Amino acid sequence: MKTVCDFCKTEYTLDKCPNAPVKCAVCGHTWVVRRPIYQNTTMKFLAAMCAFIAACVFSFVVILNVHTNSSHKKPLVARIDDKSIHIVSDANGDPRIFVAGDITNNTDEIYGLPNIVIISYDDRNNIVARQNFLPPSTLLEAHSTVTFNHLLNVDTKNVKRVSIELKESK
Repeated sequence: MKTVCDFCKTEYTLDKCPNAPVKCAVCGHTWVVRRPIYQNTTMKFLAAMCAFIAACVFSFVVILNVHTNSSHKKPLVARIDDKSIHIVSDANGDPRIFVAGDITNNTDEIYGLPNIVIISYDDRNNIVARQNFLPPSTLLEAHSTVTFNHLLNVDTKNVKRVSIELKESK
């Protein structure tokens, strides 16, 4: 065991830690030798492993929570009510398909609404047209719903089915 005089910095090597104060042979200063702190490497290793396992479990729980929470997967959900699709006449008397639906915010946050894309399909499920239009509002409050409606500018004879997508503007 090594110790150093607090006054003159003379170094001494001792066989064991003394029970009484030590007197320096050079300057006569007296000091108490402190017992060395016993460092148990096994306990340090176990503590480090426990911290690592806790971090892994925490990360797993956070990831699992994000993946199972559907509001994170689809914060905004758009849908078209099949009963709200009608053929109407526009101002020129031409037949048009009227589509109405809603967009719901499933989260606890305010979301900006992306562009709405209405896709029309023929009887073979081929895309007839994709029409983009702006949402009825720019922001959607948490857990709220906004409705929309749109007149499709396509030949009504070819359209057999209509779907919706939300598309972020670029």
